Amino acid sequence: MKKSSLWICTALVVTLSAANVARAQVTVKLSGAIFSDYAYTFSSPEGAKDGDNGFDFRRVNFTSDFKLSDAFDARIRLEANDDGTISNGKPGTFIKDLYIRWKNAVGEGHNVVFGVSPPPMWLVSEQQWGYRGLEATLMDRAKIATSRDMGLALSGPVTKDGRVKYGLMFANNSGGKAESDKFKRLYGQLEFYPNESLNLTLGGDYYHFDGGSSLAGNVFLGYSFESLKLGVEGFVNPKEIDASSDRDTRLGASLFGRYRVSETQQFIARFDLSGRDNLGAETQNSWLILGYSFMPEKGIEIVPNLLFDKDDFNDDATLTGRVTVIASF
Repeated sequence: MKKSSLWICTALVVTLSAANVARAQVTVKLSGAIFSDYAYTFSSPEGAKDGDNGFDFRRVNFTSDFKLSDAFDARIRLEANDDGTISNGKPGTFIKDLYIRWKNAVGEGHNVVFGVSPPPMWLVSEQQWGYRGLEATLMDRAKIATSRDMGLALSGPVTKDGRVKYGLMFANNSGGKAESDKFKRLYGQLEFYPNESLNLTLGGDYYHFDGGSSLAGNVFLGYSFESLKLGVEGFVNPKEIDASSDRDTRLGASLFGRYRVSETQQFIARFDLSGRDNLGAETQNSWLILGYSFMPEKGIEIVPNLLFDKDDFNDDATLTGRVTVIASF
């Protein structure tokens, strides 16, 4: 993100915060999160990374939520993570969220969001998983889509009791970056809540790209009962390539659970299996995480965890031990 963009965003935060003094009806809520690790690689394919270790932060964000009126609110979130650095190797800061929401815009409970916001894809499964600080959920991790897009979103209840909800989004398919082509992406999702313990989502998205098109479908089933939360998720994503009769097809499944041992401790486990048939070249990945969370204070979690990651074109897996600190404020 350019410095000028950061200054513009910072100025907007300051301006909206100042409006809180001038207009009593405007309120501002500030929050943030930090995900940080110490990691040690026990083994890797051909021993290339054996013994690698170090301290790092994977994600830091700062969020400003603005209540502008009973009908409108807005969010600005700045983030830095280990995926992007500036020219000197230091983490780069970018705009993660930048949107305004019009509540009850087209009826009771039907909200319109404009700007850079999360598409209706994996928010429900991510909430059930509960440990974005350890790893993204299946589709996010597989890069089936980005966690943010720039466009127009509509969401609300399908039934009066709120047990069925919908989400739609028409967006650039640019991941929140400036639009670079004429193509757009359409997202859709239905959420079902038959009772207090179960939740189900069915979703999909479609877009054209230069040289083909992509259609993806996904399903998630979550179960919550007292101290136990379980989830199972799957997706299939065939891409049509205009120049070929074959498809580039990706698919995956994830099974996860977390069991609360006490008010401050819980056990975490998850297994992902994903595969790809890229015009006849098939590959498969197995991924497993086991962890145990301790909460010394509200908003602070310390999670020793073990990662297993293996591709079928490598004889050996990568085995990594981490101590992850997750802080929210």
